[in-house]
Amino acid sequence: MTRASRRSPHGLLVLCALAVALNVLGAPTRASAQSNVTAFMTLYGWADNSPPGPIIAHPNCANGGHGSAGGTGTFSDPVTFATDVNELGWCHLIYVPYMKRYFIHEDECSECDSNWNSFHLYRFDMWAGGDANSRKKPEKRALRACEFMWTRANSIADPNNPTVIVDPPSNLPVTTAPIFSGPTTCWSPVSITNPGKQSSALGHPVSLQINATDASPSETLAYQVANLPGGLSINPASGLISGNPTVLGRRHVTVTVSDSVDSASITFIWTVKKH
Repeated sequence: MTRASRRSPHGLLVLCALAVALNVLGAPTRASAQSNVTAFMTLYGWADNSPPGPIIAHPNCANGGHGSAGGTGTFSDPVTFATDVNELGWCHLIYVPYMKRYFIHEDECSECDSNWNSFHLYRFDMWAGGDANSRKKPEKRALRACEFMWTRANSIADPNNPTVIVDPPSNLPVTTAPIFSGPTTCWSPVSITNPGKQSSALGHPVSLQINATDASPSETLAYQVANLPGGLSINPASGLISGNPTVLGRRHVTVTVSDSVDSASITFIWTVKKH
C-alpha cells in the first residue's frame, strides 16, 4: 500500500540535517526482541490504502493475523500495521502506549521503505479502519481527520516521536474501542461531559461534578482546572468542584482530565453574581 506524505517544511529540514549526521555517526540498527524504539507513527485506512479497501500484503500471520486489515488491539487480536519488512519482519507485534493497543505487521508501506532505506529510522503506519463509505464525504473527511489526529510528530527525524515496544509482553493495558467508526466517530481515550454555562451567587456554596470516563477501565483519571472563580477548587481525584465563590465576574474555565498517557479538555463559562 502507499500513502500521501504529511511532512512539513520543518520536517524536511530536519531530515536533511539528519542525513548528514547519519553519514558521520552511523544509523540505528534493526530492533531486537522486546525492545523500545522511537518511531514516527502514522495511520492509514480504507480510503487511502492502495488500492482502496482492506487488502494487506501479508495475510498469513498465525499469531493473531488477519485475512484483511483489522483487529481489536488485544495481544491475541492485534490491529494491522504496515512498515518495511527489513525494518521489522512480518508478523512481529508492537505495542503503542499512547494508542493502548497491540499491532501486528502484516502490510507494506512504500514511505516506510523509503524512510528505512535512507535513514534507518522507524516508521509504523497503523490501520485506522473505515469501510466502502469512507471513499466519499462525510466519512472520507472524518477518517482523514482521525488519522491526522492520532499521527504523532512531523517526520521520522522529529525528536518528539513516541516510544513503541517491539515484541511486547502480553499484559499491557488495552482498549478495544475502534480507532475510527463510520460515519464520523474517532476514538477518544478520555471523554468528558461539558456541564455548560454555570452561574453562582457570591458567597453561596457550590458543588459541580465533572463527569469523565476512560476507554481503558484499568486507568485512573486525574482532574485539573484553570481559571476557576476565586474561592472554588477541584478535587483532583474525583472531579468535584466545590467551595464558596469570593470574586464577582465571568470566567472561561478549562478542565483537563488525564490518564497515564492521554488527556482531554473542556471549556465553559462560569459567572459569579451578587445574588
